[in-house]
Amino acid sequence: MRNFANYLTLSGRPSCIEEKDFRRFVIITVIGMFAGLVHLALIPVFFSIGAVEMALINIASVITWGYGLFLNGKGRQADAILVICTEVWIHSVCAVIFLGLDVGFQHYLWAISALGILNTRLNYLYVSFYSLSFIFTFALLYLFCADVSYQYKYSEYVEAVHFINIMVAGIPFIISMMVIRFITVTQEDAMAKLASLDSLTGLYNRRMATEISLKILQQASRNGEPVSMALGDIDYFKRINDSFGHAEGDHVLCEVALFFRSRLREADIISRWGGEEFLIVLPGVDGESAYSKIDKIRQFFEKEVRVESDANYVTQMSFGVVECTPGVTFGECLKRADEALYLSKEQGRNKVTLSEKSDH
Repeated sequence: MRNFANYLTLSGRPSCIEEKDFRRFVIITVIGMFAGLVHLALIPVFFSIGAVEMALINIASVITWGYGLFLNGKGRQADAILVICTEVWIHSVCAVIFLGLDVGFQHYLWAISALGILNTRLNYLYVSFYSLSFIFTFALLYLFCADVSYQYKYSEYVEAVHFINIMVAGIPFIISMMVIRFITVTQEDAMAKLASLDSLTGLYNRRMATEISLKILQQASRNGEPVSMALGDIDYFKRINDSFGHAEGDHVLCEVALFFRSRLREADIISRWGGEEFLIVLPGVDGESAYSKIDKIRQFFEKEVRVESDANYVTQMSFGVVECTPGVTFGECLKRADEALYLSKEQGRNKVTLSEKSDH
């Protein structure tokens, strides 16, 4: 089931299917598999009641649906929809001519009227007429085939079959809406995730970090809990880019992200604040404890974060730490952390400076 769900997401998209066609591809695939099985099951049913013509039509239908799935798999969604809609149109008309309206095969014309709208090869005007043509056919069948009666075995089950056909004809609508909903929600979640994360490191970006930090500060203020903040900057990062190239610089940034994840608690917030700067928010931690924790991180940093091109190059980081006292805004805390970071840089780098508490 998990593999099937993955198939419905863009991560499971075949390489031959463009992203813009993915919704149609999945809808056609799911409906095609369902319809193919239904047509296959009806072949022995039609033979058993003596409707040989319909059994042969169903054999042709299975082949047609298979061809439609083949076209769909090749990225030819418009052709697949045309083939499938044509098959259902012919099949429904033939079923009414041979079996009558009481059996209910005409209701499948409503299903393909919805499927036909997905044919993006046609503009909005033409696709409207295209879909309406199936509804028009549905109406004409009631005008010209009203006198056709069921002449085969098991006539006592005709009403039940009519009911089943109505239900089955509605399934493509449900499948289409469910697939569209699933893909839409999945894509919206993915877009929201992308909008909240830094594309290189996978850490929270500046916007999301600000949003989360504001909530943490508000909650801490209500509960009377401490919160500390640390702003870190990789020392001489420009030297890494200049000496080893920007690809190496990107690698170091990713390594820094992995390093912080391994050293911080799940409750701590770590974000790429900009360039080589990283913001760390430590809920429930006072200034002195935060200073001690960040200083240990600094010591491990130069041992664990390495430049791939030169194992002897020592990567270091400076930090400014501040305890966010109640009533002090996020902007004020950030400013004090930045000033403390500046002092760490001025005092020789590879240092942690704890900002004095605000008198607020």
